[in-house]
Amino acid sequence: MYCKLTLLCVVLMISGIARAQNLINPSSWTVGNSIVPGFKNNGPVEENRRVWGETPLGTQGLLWEAAPDAGFDCDGGWETSWFPVDHTKMYRFVVWIKKTKSVGGLTYLGCYGDPGHVLSLDGVTETNPYFWYGDLPQLEKWFLLVGYVHGSGDPSTTSYGGIYDGVTGEKVVDATDFKFTVGATQAAHRTYLYYDCNTNDRQYFYAPRVDEVNGNEPSIASLLGMIPSSNISGNLIVDGQVGVNTNKLEDFHVSVNGKLRAKEVRVATDWADFVFDENYQLMSIEEVAQFIEKRGHLPNIPKASVVEEDGISVGEMNKLLLQKIEELTLYMIEHKKTSDAQADELKELKEQNKQLRMEISTLSKQLIIKR
Repeated sequence: MYCKLTLLCVVLMISGIARAQNLINPSSWTVGNSIVPGFKNNGPVEENRRVWGETPLGTQGLLWEAAPDAGFDCDGGWETSWFPVDHTKMYRFVVWIKKTKSVGGLTYLGCYGDPGHVLSLDGVTETNPYFWYGDLPQLEKWFLLVGYVHGSGDPSTTSYGGIYDGVTGEKVVDATDFKFTVGATQAAHRTYLYYDCNTNDRQYFYAPRVDEVNGNEPSIASLLGMIPSSNISGNLIVDGQVGVNTNKLEDFHVSVNGKLRAKEVRVATDWADFVFDENYQLMSIEEVAQFIEKRGHLPNIPKASVVEEDGISVGEMNKLLLQKIEELTLYMIEHKKTSDAQADELKELKEQNKQLRMEISTLSKQLIIKR
């Protein structure tokens, strides 16, 4: 329960930070195919609707669904309203997309700049700029599409955008970056499905956003649901696993590199009462002593080197320690039985000794009298 609450808090923090920095507003989306503020449909309303579905992070959320008709034309998606930009700065354009059924049509992620459009990184005017278009690497799978528009004075000719696998987080396709013209004051985000004549196909869009690239924007890893933003840096969320100050998850649901404080930790595990079963084979004290002398640790308890390397399972270790306590209790009970038996035997010997001493005393007196 505590882990679930912690994960929920982390997710809420991520989503709150993300909304605060996003220059477009997908919170205006509502279920159905009505026009939503800030988003101009690509194609008729019948090809654009919002539906509940599973998001790339495995949660339920509103998805923009492109449902193509049989025409060879625009088949869903949007162009956003203009939003203000500073042409001297870099901006990042993002959207999640999943294509289903077939590879019919083409998927697009692009932008607009105004006034004067945008430029290629080598300075050529681009009137119809797309960071990327084509077929996604795989059907039935979410991909994160990312493109950058550089500041007007940026001399770089390196493109940083690309398509990221929503499962592995790896960049699997490169994209083309652009830059603003001097004096540009606004931009728009656009993403489409075009030329798909298969009416069974669907393309889903999720979580579009534009961020100024200034060091405060969520990292690509955070958008992929793998590492939260810098406000809670060092944490990791992957496929339901949570890491705190570590990226070493292995097969653990929660990994923490550091101190963990809690009012209560409840571990569900089996218990060690089998020690009290009448068929339990309890080692003799001599056998335990030989084991310790030979191996340097208690039977069934891991060696120090193993614990230092791999750690321990709290539940399993508590069970093992209880097993040793219960075994020790049996040794003590056995020792008590032996001690009681020895005490009774000693008491009997003392009584016999007393009796013998009395008899000896009597015999000695008789011998004296006879003399």
